[in-house]
Amino acid sequence: FTIISCAKDSGSSSSSSTASTPMSTPTIADGNYKLSAVSVAIYYSSGSYYGSATYTINHDTSVTPGYTGYGMAWQGSGVYRITVFGKSTWLSGGSVVATLDCTTNNIADTTLDSDGNMTGETLIQSGCGGLSSTLTTVSVKYSAISGGFTKYAVAEDSSYQYRYTYTSLKQ
Repeated sequence: FTIISCAKDSGSSSSSSTASTPMSTPTIADGNYKLSAVSVAIYYSSGSYYGSATYTINHDTSVTPGYTGYGMAWQGSGVYRITVFGKSTWLSGGSVVATLDCTTNNIADTTLDSDGNMTGETLIQSGCGGLSSTLTTVSVKYSAISGGFTKYAVAEDSSYQYRYTYTSLKQ
């Protein structure tokens, strides 16, 4: 089954059906952030725990700016323009499981509510090849941490639910 997903947005414009209050003040500072860690907890569709994995991220320094990361730019009214860039190889247990190639940047205007939950997204430029998935995204949440931010993404298929945590640090 798929253990890599949610590294890039689906490319569709979406919005939540639940009314929420847009983020009024940015919680994540503008700038570039290096993807430093990715982990996933996997659950059966019944809700019972299946297992987990932590990925080692090997950044391709030959691709500008030398790492895979996120550019965060506050647009106001709850919207961040998020650019995903760079190239990296992901390993688990010493084996390569995927290559994320964002040489062509993925750019989207992402709307967050006051808790950091993604409530809408408008794709500006499609990019980031290498990771394909048939999973359905359930939710995405951005949270500020010391020195950076985390992206917590929940996705599922008919058998499993995958709860990803991406940690990125300010450059």
